[in-house]
Amino acid sequence: MSTSQISLSSLAETKMALHSAKHGFSSPIHGIVIGKKSGGSDVLEIVDTIPVCHEVPTKPIVDMALRLVDAHLQQQGGDDLTIIGWYTSNASTLDDEAPNPSACRIASSMSENCQEGGDNFILVMITTSGLLAAVSKDSDSSLSPLCRVFQRHANTKTFSHEVHSSRITQENDTAYIISKALSKEMPIYDFVDHISHYGGEDWNKMDWIKNGAIQL
Repeated sequence: MSTSQISLSSLAETKMALHSAKHGFSSPIHGIVIGKKSGGSDVLEIVDTIPVCHEVPTKPIVDMALRLVDAHLQQQGGDDLTIIGWYTSNASTLDDEAPNPSACRIASSMSENCQEGGDNFILVMITTSGLLAAVSKDSDSSLSPLCRVFQRHANTKTFSHEVHSSRITQENDTAYIISKALSKEMPIYDFVDHISHYGGEDWNKMDWIKNGAIQL
């Protein structure tokens, strides 16, 4: 693997936690990981995450969400941010062993279209045990990792290679920030929320790309 370290921003983790908690582990959640490769280093920075859906994703939903996010990033310009991965959380509170098949298929397809060949493309899984600890404000929640990160296996080309936790760094006080955000029930919307409520009274508030209401 060409990336030696992965850094997770508090914003990215908090959005994934809020997205998963909102749907109460009743459905798998999926979203896009935004970041960049630090210049002159081997650090892959996970800067932000963008929620896509809270169901088994269909190809039209994934394709449209990716096109819209890519267009948004190009419009922003100047900070080298790009789509570097996909994130998911499994529906079962007992299933922290591996990402669900849908997420693995999407990540494999997306990585094949990467300009760098997909070596740095990642699949992030929010663990239910880590999220439950954060929701319950467990004093040992920092010991339960919220995320596990997978990269493409060099031989099988599947997302079965887990990045060791020693290679993943978090911002300070991330566990506290996530617990605080969860207790405040900060609103978060995904792409499916956006299109499902088209024309509704609250539709304009459902900014699924920025989710600006999330203030850390």
